[in-house]
Amino acid sequence: MTVLLIILAVLLGLAVLAVLLGLALLWVRAGVEAVGVDGEISVELRYGFVRVPVWPRPRHLKRAAAKPRKKPSAKAKKARKKPKYRYSLNRDELDFGELATLALTLLGEMAGRLRISGLRVRVLIGTDDAAQTGMLLGGAAAFTGMTVPFLENTFDMQDYHINVDADFEADHTEWAFTVCCSLRPLQLILVLLHHRRTLYNLYQRLIKKEEAIEHE
Repeated sequence: MTVLLIILAVLLGLAVLAVLLGLALLWVRAGVEAVGVDGEISVELRYGFVRVPVWPRPRHLKRAAAKPRKKPSAKAKKARKKPKYRYSLNRDELDFGELATLALTLLGEMAGRLRISGLRVRVLIGTDDAAQTGMLLGGAAAFTGMTVPFLENTFDMQDYHINVDADFEADHTEWAFTVCCSLRPLQLILVLLHHRRTLYNLYQRLIKKEEAIEHE
């Protein structure tokens, strides 16, 4: 009996230690850093001091050139089963207003939790038409005027600068940006759990599960 109690105590201690370790790992800040210049974009994931490049894909993760496959035998074709169900996006239920409202709600609940440690944006608008360039500059300036105060009042903005201008003699638009944001995974999980029913209902409406036409 004493040995059994010792084993149970050890297992309980290991379970508590695993839970505490998991909570500690979920409390470490995780984030994304993205840099883009005129169509070239690079993205890195951050977890504490660990940085993992995800785009462009690292060379060791890129698939090798596909080799010509041999024609499978009739026996192999028979053994391979086709999926019984397929999933697709239900475009009829796609409501961008609802998605935007939900996104703003989630972002609002993460106020003070999401840290934007760096945001640098530079856009120089240019088109073949000076009138169109002026219209685009006005729209971009209005969008910037609405977005920047929202970010300032909602999130922890540490370093940011946004510059939108126009070159009426240029025939193309130049842009560059750097954004670095982070939050604690545990806080994100809590926000998602709080809206789990809404997210699940949205998933059920947007994702259609249909029986595949051909299956075995």
